[in-house]
Amino acid sequence: MEGIRNGVRRAVGERARSLADALSFLAQWVLYRAVKALSFCWTRDDSLWAFGARAGGAFADNAKYLYLHVATERPDVRPVWLSKDREVVAELQSAGYEAYHCYSLRGLALNLRAGVVFLTHGHRDLAMPCCAGALNVMLWHGLPLKRVSWDAGFADEPAAVRAAHAHMAGEFDLLTVPGPQTGPFESGLRIDRDRMVETGYPRNDALFDAVPGEQLGTDADALARVRDLAGDRPVVCYLPTFREWDPGVVAENVDFAALEDFLADRDAYLAVKTHPNERLDLSALDLDRVVELPEATDAYPLLRRADALVTDYSSVYFDYLLLDRPVAFYAFDLDRYRAERGFYFEYDDVTPGPVARDFEGLLDALDRTLDAVVSDEDPDADRRRAVRESMLGESTANAVDSSARVYEAVRRRLGEGAVPDRESSARGSAE
Repeated sequence: MEGIRNGVRRAVGERARSLADALSFLAQWVLYRAVKALSFCWTRDDSLWAFGARAGGAFADNAKYLYLHVATERPDVRPVWLSKDREVVAELQSAGYEAYHCYSLRGLALNLRAGVVFLTHGHRDLAMPCCAGALNVMLWHGLPLKRVSWDAGFADEPAAVRAAHAHMAGEFDLLTVPGPQTGPFESGLRIDRDRMVETGYPRNDALFDAVPGEQLGTDADALARVRDLAGDRPVVCYLPTFREWDPGVVAENVDFAALEDFLADRDAYLAVKTHPNERLDLSALDLDRVVELPEATDAYPLLRRADALVTDYSSVYFDYLLLDRPVAFYAFDLDRYRAERGFYFEYDDVTPGPVARDFEGLLDALDRTLDAVVSDEDPDADRRRAVRESMLGESTANAVDSSARVYEAVRRRLGEGAVPDRESSARGSAE
């Protein structure tokens, strides 16, 4: 009976949060349109670029690495990070970067004056209304394997929320993509192909070399531990995705004690980083070979040091293919995930490595993967190359210096007048 009551309370709480989020989004949308109608009243500065990520809650992902690149390499641009987390702002300021709280007077003023705004998830990465009239660049956060946005949760939203999302999809001036596969973006984000630019992802710069400032916004101690481990033993990184219908399911499908014994036999380590909403706590277990990483750990410096990757449906493995290192998949709930979320590609066609469906299969997959790491024989190398070329293009030119390509693409759009005349644009939207 107590379990039923808890389930009801969770359902009611989730419904209340969903309603509050919908009302907040609609209110911001109304303000966005009002600001757009009035934006002819002031001039935006195309050398002032505002960055945000993950609903304003983190210094992370593609926006992080593009911001660091611009701050270090592009003196013609004034990059400003805007966050809704005061700790993020304080960390960046203490490191000498320009950052402000999104809703501070300074943050709002800079957001309103910025000629370009950069986002990873949506306009609410910044102060949404203040983005109206700027060049809106959606960096996004991965080539989707699983269905997203309009092909996932948006379809179930109330009609008013769907209408607001549809309008905001039209406000993106540029979408950066990692390769030729644009179908998922056109379908899931409703962004036309002519608004996309194939640049690669700025975060992938960190796969190949250290990026100045990459230690910010992450757990530096965790990365240091993995760095030390990677010095003399194989390190495999496990990055499972989140199942919104069961946030504890990953822990239920891994026998960490048995995994510890297996890794000891193979003289290897496994670094585990789950989704922030996933329930996983290994502190009570006596584990040496399994390293649980905090949710704040940035995956990209971590992956640079990982000899192999294990995941399930996370798009992170498409990025990891650029390194041409072994990948294994633990898809213990493949049938349910396909039914509940769905994929843009046939799963077996785009998973170039062993696919385990249960824990014993995972140990077999890890055994095969570690064999490939420590020997010159890799049975999945040709399949990885084929999937990489299909998903990311025949050339790996987009693997390195993606931040520079995004910078150049934005500069070209500004030079071409990608944002129409502010006055005529604002009057047109008002009409």
